[in-house]
Amino acid sequence: MILYKYVSLEAGMKILQNNSIGFTQPSYFNDPFEVEAAYPLLIGDNNNPVENLRNEFKKSVWKNNTGILSLTRQPLNPLMWAHYGLEHKGMVVGIDCSIDNFTNEDINLIPVQYGNVIYTNVKPNSAFLTKPTEKIEVGGTFHFPKGQIERLQRMFLYKPSCWAYEEEVRIAKCIKGIESNPILKSGNFCTIDISGRPLHLCDLPKEAIKEVYIGARAYDLKPIDVLNLVNDIRSHQPHIKIYGCKVSRTSWSLETFDIESSANKLLKSDS
Repeated sequence: MILYKYVSLEAGMKILQNNSIGFTQPSYFNDPFEVEAAYPLLIGDNNNPVENLRNEFKKSVWKNNTGILSLTRQPLNPLMWAHYGLEHKGMVVGIDCSIDNFTNEDINLIPVQYGNVIYTNVKPNSAFLTKPTEKIEVGGTFHFPKGQIERLQRMFLYKPSCWAYEEEVRIAKCIKGIESNPILKSGNFCTIDISGRPLHLCDLPKEAIKEVYIGARAYDLKPIDVLNLVNDIRSHQPHIKIYGCKVSRTSWSLETFDIESSANKLLKSDS
């Protein structure tokens, strides 16, 4: 199963060079509703100020002790390119997500096979429909507690329906203690700073990265620059498939083409 990450060209090249992918804490996400559905505010007859305060603390712990990798099913989504692919000047990286690092229930709080985001118009505020069958440590659970699936879904997988265009799939890992030790039960991490926020890089197996798509507006590059980019990509990921994106002439969609052959033809015609 190949899932996709939209990034800038610079960030994409770092993924390819280091063969790693970044997990981000929900406290740094651009959506203020992250984790909110797991602990609804108690109001009316159920109002309990102490419990509400305790739940606020729990949400904060989850937001800071969890790393999320957000991926999508579609590499040719024009809105995703506009919002996350540097306005079509960036790159999409396709990753084989059947790897043990993403599917193993012992090292993932939410493995990829359970990570489909649920989009709703109404925020879930009712009591849980299922009774938990196992305990969960707030911000300190490294495995997938299947007996807490409804809480995990509300916490990390429920999103407002306005985000549905993303077709998001998530992988969640516990990163408790990562400040003092980058080697955790959930994986080996290297933390870097990106514009004032930490990004926790997790190594990928060799050849887990399968595809790269270059944005439709990246072609301000000269043909020789395109070929240099292709060669740079292949120097780090020799097996990879590389596609160019272009605007369809007949529909509101994007199409792929052989970017390397196209650049070679242009280079020959200019010579």
